[in-house]
Amino acid sequence: MDNKNIDDAAFQEELEELVLRSFGEGKDVEGVWDLRYAPEEIPDWTVTIDRKDTF
Repeated sequence: MDNKNIDDAAFQEELEELVLRSFGEGKDVEGVWDLRYAPEEIPDWTVTIDRKDTF
């Protein structure tokens, strides 16, 4: 496994922990989140979280 895959796996794990913890606390995590930062050197991001129910 190269470093990019390790970094991707770590990022996904952290994101999953955040979503699951927030959901477990009763927070509404589904939606579109706009993240804006200053200074301009830091990029802005749009994050979309959609719930997928599979049965």
